[in-house]
Amino acid sequence: MTHQITPTPTNPLPVPDPFIDKPEVARRLNKEVRTIDNWMKSGLIPYYKISRSVSFKWSEVEASLRARCRVNGSGLNNN
Repeated sequence: MTHQITPTPTNPLPVPDPFIDKPEVARRLNKEVRTIDNWMKSGLIPYYKISRSVSFKWSEVEASLRARCRVNGSGLNNN
């Protein structure tokens, strides 16, 4: 027996995080594809590899970078 969740205005269905490819990750991060390759090799960003295909979940890439990288706030206006 399966239960289906019925969306309501106060409880919409969650939107699945789609897979994106390496050039899209590079575009979103304003980096070269080669940099993404290096980050994959060093374990900085998570990825899925099926045969020769490599895919990413953007939410996982963001979470990984947030957890492993320092955010420099020196450019912020701290009045």
